[in-house]
Amino acid sequence: MKQLGAADPRQIGPYTLFGRLGAGGMGAVYLGRARGRTVAVKVVRPDLARDDAFRDRFQREVEAARLVSGAFTAPVVDADTRAQIPWMATTFVVGVSLDQAVGTRGPLPENVLWALTAGVAEALASVHDAGLIHRDLKPANVLLALDGPRVIDFGIARAVDGTALTSTGAIIGSAPFMSPEQAVGEALTSASDTFSLGSAIAFAARGDSLFGAGAAAGVLFRIVHTEPDLGAVPAGLRDLIAACLAKDPDDRPTPRQVSEFVEREGHPVPSGGWLPDAVAADIIAVRAVMTTLPEPPPTLPFTHITPALGAPASGPAEPVPAESGGPDAGAPGVGGPEPGGNAGGSSAGGPDAGGSQSPSGRPWLGRRKLLLGLTGGTLAVAGAGTWLGLALSASGEAKDGSGSGPRPSGNDVPEATLAWKMKQPATCPQVLSTDGVVVCPSLEKVVGLDDDGRTKWTVNGADHGIAFSVQGSLPNVIAAVDDGHLYVAGMAMKSMKMRNAVLAIDLAKGKAAWTATLDRPHTQGVLRFCGILDGTAYLIGFGDGKDHGPTPAGYHVWALDLASRKTSWFHGEGADLIFSALPQRGDGALFASTTRLWALDAKGEVAWSKKVEPHTVDAAGRHFVLVDGGGRMSALDAATGKSVWEVPDAVPMSLRGDGIATDKDGSVLYSLWQDKGHGYSLGALDSGTGRTRWKVPIPADSKDSRSLGARLLCADGNLYRMGADSVVWAFDPSNGKPRWKYTGMKGTDPSKLAWTAGDGRLCLSDPTATTVAALHANGA
Repeated sequence: MKQLGAADPRQIGPYTLFGRLGAGGMGAVYLGRARGRTVAVKVVRPDLARDDAFRDRFQREVEAARLVSGAFTAPVVDADTRAQIPWMATTFVVGVSLDQAVGTRGPLPENVLWALTAGVAEALASVHDAGLIHRDLKPANVLLALDGPRVIDFGIARAVDGTALTSTGAIIGSAPFMSPEQAVGEALTSASDTFSLGSAIAFAARGDSLFGAGAAAGVLFRIVHTEPDLGAVPAGLRDLIAACLAKDPDDRPTPRQVSEFVEREGHPVPSGGWLPDAVAADIIAVRAVMTTLPEPPPTLPFTHITPALGAPASGPAEPVPAESGGPDAGAPGVGGPEPGGNAGGSSAGGPDAGGSQSPSGRPWLGRRKLLLGLTGGTLAVAGAGTWLGLALSASGEAKDGSGSGPRPSGNDVPEATLAWKMKQPATCPQVLSTDGVVVCPSLEKVVGLDDDGRTKWTVNGADHGIAFSVQGSLPNVIAAVDDGHLYVAGMAMKSMKMRNAVLAIDLAKGKAAWTATLDRPHTQGVLRFCGILDGTAYLIGFGDGKDHGPTPAGYHVWALDLASRKTSWFHGEGADLIFSALPQRGDGALFASTTRLWALDAKGEVAWSKKVEPHTVDAAGRHFVLVDGGGRMSALDAATGKSVWEVPDAVPMSLRGDGIATDKDGSVLYSLWQDKGHGYSLGALDSGTGRTRWKVPIPADSKDSRSLGARLLCADGNLYRMGADSVVWAFDPSNGKPRWKYTGMKGTDPSKLAWTAGDGRLCLSDPTATTVAALHANGA
């Protein structure tokens, strides 16, 4: 446990806070006391608190979780889901996590494993009896107490699903402990928790994850396709754990059957004295700390807001301020539960009041700008990724746009006709329309659909020893097309040592042509396919190529020459590589973290670097295009990084990118612009000079829609915009006049949709629902 920092609250509801236990994707966890009761208080992050959909799910899941009362759970004892900053309190467990105990003291002996299995199974049975599925059972969510284990954070994973946390790409569930059906995005039953139980017990017996570590896609591939090595599990327990790990959910025992089996084998449920002496000593030390809590230091008010403004592109930018309120944020407290969700990102140490409009009239100023999510040992980047948490005005209610003319209602715009919509066997995080085929890549295979949405061909990754770079059920760019071939990123899985890989597929034949791999140590996994320029594919991956110990650290850019199938160059960076941009003309590529740009030349060397906090990074023609936190759009000279032109009031990109669009050669740039009163205008600029060609107000999104940002595509003579309400609009790129709209996805979270335009079609993929839909470019 850590002492409270200056930005931490001192009182939540009736509970006086005495220390910080940890932080995670949902927020921060504190030790609180009231009326003689000691509790763990989970405080929701401010950005999630502003999400009405999250609040509704959080309330439902907390109500359900309060029905759980098993002996081996940490039940919910209090909550206020309608507070300005929602919170919940659970019974505080004096103990250490299974993850910490095994990491510190090594694998557990057989008698402890039997007791642990019985206790966790009983806890899951209690959770399932309340109508819940845990969804994220892992060693960090199992606490070892002196009188038995406790399962924590049940029911919370579903509440976080669909929020900015998951739209960063973080998987609900930790990859090494997910079930096969969870790995491929199928609907879950309580049997999924049984599989996670087997994985957690095997971890306790082995000392490491049963299906390995590293990039999530590789781990998930092994979960789905490989049989685990249970040699370290005691013989008497091995058959039971193997049954829990059955690939078919119907073949797994229920948690109640697991605990009954343990009892029949003569092993009692956990009680005092069940733990090894060393682990018990660690818990006693935690209990001693709890009796000598430090007095909280003076603090800022709970509703204090710390602005985080983007700096101009032409000057230096200050580092992004820590969200946690102190250097201890994010460090798990000894004996404290991890907050709901598994993303180890920024926490809510000093939650803001939320929802207020900035003085400048730009609603993204002064808000938390970045949500970093680590899950399953891999960074979620871009579409799989680490993305901006921009709280943009969604409804666009203003009547006075800065474009010419009044804001149209859009009521007279014709509705497009859906060409087809097909259910897919697995999550498709990306969809591509090209060369007479609609391509749908998933974790295990790539499917090509014909003009009617029927399967035309299928390429199985396992036939070529590859798992494709799918991480969870959210959009991600993992493939690109060039000269009649599809190139899909993944990992070569021929051994436990994974290597970055690209599989080339002949689109006309639907056959794999070749595979190329990155032969570079200390790398593991492709996170994003940036694109193809002049016969070179650019990919962002995990690991900077340097020896940081057993687990790679940092990130890299891999440039692959497609003609020779060999690596052109490799560039490693310690910083997170979140953005990328390739110009339509010229050499080099641009990559960016939260605080810096790097332009790499044709040899992978840094041509120039600039300190800046970007909210959009893209390219148009020969220039790179940047939008900063103040809405200033700048065109940067690709060779020098100097600003060529600047314009104000640009709307930054959405959570899924696509912040600007260009015509085929990049000479015309299309963007959204912030009008007075929060309305949006659509506009076209000359990418070489920044001169406005036209700018017109566009119809407002639904008033109840979530914030989104700019999301644009240009293809087939149309300029497309996806609204915050998931309504898709087709505009005339010569003047911005609406041609048609499609409301069939209205109500779907737009951050969960992948889309593409080309070859006479607009295609939409809903990875969560595993559906792919197509519309003709003319809307008919």
